[in-house]
Amino acid sequence: TTATMANLARGPVRGVLSRFCRLGSELVRSQEKTLAGAGYKTTTGIVGVDVDPNAPDTLKSKLKQILREIKVIPETAQYRISVEMMANERLAVISKDISQEQMEEELGAGQLEEIILQAEDELSLIPKMAEWKPWDVPAGHKIKFVIDDAPVPAPEEEKK
Repeated sequence: TTATMANLARGPVRGVLSRFCRLGSELVRSQEKTLAGAGYKTTTGIVGVDVDPNAPDTLKSKLKQILREIKVIPETAQYRISVEMMANERLAVISKDISQEQMEEELGAGQLEEIILQAEDELSLIPKMAEWKPWDVPAGHKIKFVIDDAPVPAPEEEKK
């Protein structure tokens, strides 16, 4: 079988393998040139987080989705107010005609790929918040306010 493989490698299969390998390396070089030529980085430097050559468009899509999905939360809920404000601020920056690096700098929240992950996390949180309804405070619920700078007592000390 080793002899058969060696004979195949010398024959017509050799030409096919050679062309396949050449095409594969040309494709990789082409993608690297495209990424580098477009001003994008070739790595995020973060394990498990690949470069998204369309990061601004991906992020814009996720932020618009957040703004659509957050509407299940009451308008007066601080969670909705905060999420809408964050999404709109980020949308304003990535809608500018500036480089990806300038977007990242202006946003000050890491690389666009990281912000995409944050947006995905927010999208998974919205339905949970809608279910939990942390803005609905039960009638008669009392909150103990600590007005002075004294340390908050431990629960067992409160009972004394």
